[in-house]
Amino acid sequence: MKREEFLRKIDKGMIVSCYAGPDLNEEMGYPEVMAAMAKSCVVGGASAIRTNSLNIPKVMEAVDTPLIGLKKVYKDGYAGDFRITPDLETVKELVDLGSDAVAIDGTKRERYDNLTTEEFIRQIKKQFDVIVIADISTVEEGVNCWQAGADFIGTTLSGYTPYSKKPIEFGALPTPEPDYEIIRELKAAGVKNIIAEGRYDSGAKMKKAIEAGATAVVIGTSITMPKKIVKTILLDAAID
Repeated sequence: MKREEFLRKIDKGMIVSCYAGPDLNEEMGYPEVMAAMAKSCVVGGASAIRTNSLNIPKVMEAVDTPLIGLKKVYKDGYAGDFRITPDLETVKELVDLGSDAVAIDGTKRERYDNLTTEEFIRQIKKQFDVIVIADISTVEEGVNCWQAGADFIGTTLSGYTPYSKKPIEFGALPTPEPDYEIIRELKAAGVKNIIAEGRYDSGAKMKKAIEAGATAVVIGTSITMPKKIVKTILLDAAID
């Protein structure tokens, strides 16, 4: 799929992140379950699905929408540090599985290969016919990845690196507000294609992201993680 077609299909739309596995959303971590979840979300109007390599084959059988593939690679087990699709071997795995786009780690954190982030992006574009979405945590990272040739910049990791402008704890409840400011700043810096992700859980927040300049918005655990949904409802109810 070419970038123009991908862009047309996701423009001002909702991308649902159907991520589940031993590291996150374990109770839902079965490919058949995530495929059913993806199908239901597409019937409801989702423009695309973002999912991990474990679930790609089954999800592809269930939906005919753009598919964003990723694979988190952990350094020291699931409790340790990880990077999102950090090397060319992992990119090839996702491409071979049929991903229309691959989400990669676009942060300035230590990498798991001998390339710089900019070199990594250039090599992907040279070796593979695939759309690159660079997941970043700061405006500087986003601009660097965009200038290196990334097709889209995702705000996925904003708040989740120690040097983010406003660091937060992953999974915190109640859910903190999304980072709308980073969208506006990326846009002002010349980044044209921005995918907003991180802490979006309502239509009102999605609208604010689009108004700030996002091309599309990823919504994940507030749809695909029943455990979190239940906890949030009970927290809101505040029943003694």
